[in-house]
Amino acid sequence: MRSCIILHNMIVEDERDTYAQLWTDYDQSEASGSNAPQPFSTEVLPSFANHVRARSELRDSNVHHELQADLVKHIWQKFSMFRG
Repeated sequence: MRSCIILHNMIVEDERDTYAQLWTDYDQSEASGSNAPQPFSTEVLPSFANHVRARSELRDSNVHHELQADLVKHIWQKFSMFRG
C-alpha cells in the first residue's frame, strides 16, 4: 500500500505542470474579456476514446485471463533457473 501511495505521488508530481498549463490557458481565455462565443467541439477526444477502449479491454474477462496466463508464463520463463 505504501509503495502505491509513493508511486501515485510521483505521478501527480510529474504531471503537476501539465495541470497548471491547462488552467492557465482557461484563465487567459476568461480574462480576455471577449464576449464572442468560444468554438467548441462535440467530438470525443482521442485520448479519452483511447482511455475508454483500454478500460473496456481490461474489463474483458477473456483478455484478463490471456494477460494473466502470459504473465505467469513470463515469470516461469524468467525465474525457471531458480527451480530445483
